[in-house]
Amino acid sequence: MNLSSVYSEIKQLLSISDESFDLEQYINRHFNTEPDENKLEIIGDILHFITKFTMFKDIKPFMNSLYTCITKTLEIKPDSVYDFEELLVKNAIMHFVQEHIHYSKITQENQVLEYLTDSLEKLEIQPLIMNLGLLIKPMYQDQSYISNLNNIKEVEVSYNLINGTEIQIKSEIDNWLKGQEIKLERQEQLQKDLSEELDKIFVKYNLSKTSEKSKKLHMEAVEMLNMKLTMLSLMEHISDDSFEPIPIK
Repeated sequence: MNLSSVYSEIKQLLSISDESFDLEQYINRHFNTEPDENKLEIIGDILHFITKFTMFKDIKPFMNSLYTCITKTLEIKPDSVYDFEELLVKNAIMHFVQEHIHYSKITQENQVLEYLTDSLEKLEIQPLIMNLGLLIKPMYQDQSYISNLNNIKEVEVSYNLINGTEIQIKSEIDNWLKGQEIKLERQEQLQKDLSEELDKIFVKYNLSKTSEKSKKLHMEAVEMLNMKLTMLSLMEHISDDSFEPIPIK
């Protein structure tokens, strides 16, 4: 097996056109200091990963989205090339669940968590991927969704926006969350830090901590943090034969 033959097989499985297939450039850009055998390890992992989705290969928008997920994962260089496939699986789960949330316009945390816990908990990787694929397959058969897909750069779980002040506050909360080291062992400290950050933001915008608006914003911020922790829990211990979530405190 050599690099060229694996690239060709990946392109064929994804049904990506020559002008759109730039996987080799991504590999060389992000793993430019790695020897060829390490690059071969990475693209071998990608090929193995893609073969898990072969039942959806005739749905081209699905495979295009899968390719996007792969290229974005390449931007996150793992500590070891041997950790790449696990990272790819984790990112794919997050990517497709977020797409489902966006497509279904799910805004209630419980609805999302119900799906995650009922459908994903303790599944082996192949059934997990099949479940995710079958869940989001209707999205890629919905022409109105596909027509707008090119305009979607990142799928985000977002808040309902009501007015200018709330938009600014929620944007600050989102930015703060994105800047945190989200780890399960830090969840209690994160909850404390979030409350302190919210207090500062409320003072900045002259909002009383006891007002209904502040209480609502606080609840939504906590839900967003819990969502991130829950997703992390579900993906924390993926191995070749298990999918075991860690409890959220």
